[in-house]
Amino acid sequence: MSKMNMPGSVRAGLFLLVLGAICVGIGTYFDKAALSLYGFIIAVGGFLLYFLSTILVRRRSKRKNVTK
Repeated sequence: MSKMNMPGSVRAGLFLLVLGAICVGIGTYFDKAALSLYGFIIAVGGFLLYFLSTILVRRRSKRKNVTK
């Protein structure tokens, strides 16, 4: 299995997505709406960071392949 080259922004987005999901789960379990809302905001931010970073990385790699 080859190691995938993943930029730091993509890793940070995935980390925030998982962290937000954990916060939502804990907030729901302990019936703390503020923690669930905070976790939801973190998860959405992580998803957006992951999604946009992935698009930018693909565009950069396509641009590099065209110029070669």
